Amino acid sequence: MKTVKIDNTMNDLPKAVDFVRNELLRRKVSKKESARIVLMTEEVIRKMIETATDGITIKVYGFFDLTRIWLSAKGTEFSASDIKNNLLFDEEDTENTELNALIHRLVEKVIGGTLTVWHEYGVNKVSIRVKGSSFKTLLTTLGALFAGVGAGLLMQKVLSPSMATAVSNNVFSPVYTMFMNALKMIVGPLVFCSIASAIADFSDLKALGRMAIKIVVFYLFTSLIAIGVGYLTYQLFPIGNPSLAASVSDAAASTIATGQSVKISIKDTIVGIIPNNIITPFQKSDMLQLIFMAVIVGLASASLSEKFPALRKGLVLLNNLFSKITTVLVSFIPIIVFCAMAKMMLSMHIEKLLNVVVWIPTIYAGGILMFCVYILLIVLFARLNPFKFFGNFFPAMISAFTLASSNAALPASIKSCHEMGVSKRIYSFSLPLGATINMNGSCVSLMITALFMAKIFGLPVTGSALTTIIVSIMVLSVGAPGVPGGALVCMTILLPQIGVPAESVSLVMGLYPIMAMMQTCVNVTGDAVVTAIVAKQEKMLDVKQYNA
Repeated sequence: MKTVKIDNTMNDLPKAVDFVRNELLRRKVSKKESARIVLMTEEVIRKMIETATDGITIKVYGFFDLTRIWLSAKGTEFSASDIKNNLLFDEEDTENTELNALIHRLVEKVIGGTLTVWHEYGVNKVSIRVKGSSFKTLLTTLGALFAGVGAGLLMQKVLSPSMATAVSNNVFSPVYTMFMNALKMIVGPLVFCSIASAIADFSDLKALGRMAIKIVVFYLFTSLIAIGVGYLTYQLFPIGNPSLAASVSDAAASTIATGQSVKISIKDTIVGIIPNNIITPFQKSDMLQLIFMAVIVGLASASLSEKFPALRKGLVLLNNLFSKITTVLVSFIPIIVFCAMAKMMLSMHIEKLLNVVVWIPTIYAGGILMFCVYILLIVLFARLNPFKFFGNFFPAMISAFTLASSNAALPASIKSCHEMGVSKRIYSFSLPLGATINMNGSCVSLMITALFMAKIFGLPVTGSALTTIIVSIMVLSVGAPGVPGGALVCMTILLPQIGVPAESVSLVMGLYPIMAMMQTCVNVTGDAVVTAIVAKQEKMLDVKQYNA
């Protein structure tokens, strides 16, 4: 820990700023992050000099890549908002409304969620968190993943089946369930406020419309490619043993019942976008309906921003609030990754793996081919280094792989896109939308599974049957039911359309968790690929930060 004390005068301000800058340099903080922190620290010190009745103490401490700057001084109370407001014009000065909005966005970018200010016993205390490298996050998450696998396998060997079940039910499952419930609680408000604030922030609605159309077209385009990749993968690895037909059981009865109760069609999907009340979409986390409401609120706020600027500011504040809560939740991901993997390995039975084990590597091969497609798309449409993209986005890919839920991985995706230099205007809109309508991994797995099951039951996939599969998968990828095991439910809807009994899903149910991991990873990565491409084309990507 390094400490410096200065007087409560402006004369010592350069000394304090140089001290902070040199400490950040010594700790190998990136130039961009260092510039941001130095600027923020300078504004904090200016405010402390204004209010201090005594000297100011500045400390820089931390370990590994975690660094904090601590400032304290006796004086009259102030808040983080006071520091931000120092940079703004008078709120009543209507001539500078747009300039204020621009400065407010810049201040939010500089300060973000790294500044904490509080006052106790007559002393103002300020903590500034310096962003560490994402490499540590990646290592921590990967370490938790392998540790969870190892712990699960070890306990499966050492503990009795009843004891292993008790550990899973009383330790791992509760922790995992609490985290997933917290994510379900926050994902609805996060998606709504993220999209609404992003739209309200656009002064040029024509540019917004062009961007939105481009994102949707790219999503549909990549979904079609994913279906083709699934077909190509199956031609390379034509799995399916007719003897497996005799192994079909009624284990999938509940899943089939769920599938029968779900009606999927283009008309139903379009009609279902508009909710009949405001509350239900939040209760059910119906993403299409939440996105529709967010677009309406965002457009209305943008059109009224000149007359009522508080509307746009309110959406930004709410978005910052839910983003902060999400940031806290994301910090627990390594713990959840450990619990999820340990829980899965404790309940995994080898005989289930051997049953139709060839299905899993084929799905994974399709996922790897889709990653190769992503590389080509980034090069062709964005003229960017694809390996830089995967280097930046890899922590989010690990989170998606482990959590096996696009919505659960959304906070990690947002964080990674922000850190790779994508404008918040783009990712705040595209990522929540992609988590709902862009299911490339699902397209790959559904195509492979349909052809796999057709071969098992000796059904030829002719041109008309193939067309039926393609159309059905496209509709299911957009309007998939938002229920646990959604991909299994989609299979029970898809397979009967080509003559395969829905009960055949029982063959792969035991392997579904492993398949869902790669499927979700491909889904989430596809959302970010389209986001990066559109951001580059719309000049809303910081290329220097992307390549850093």
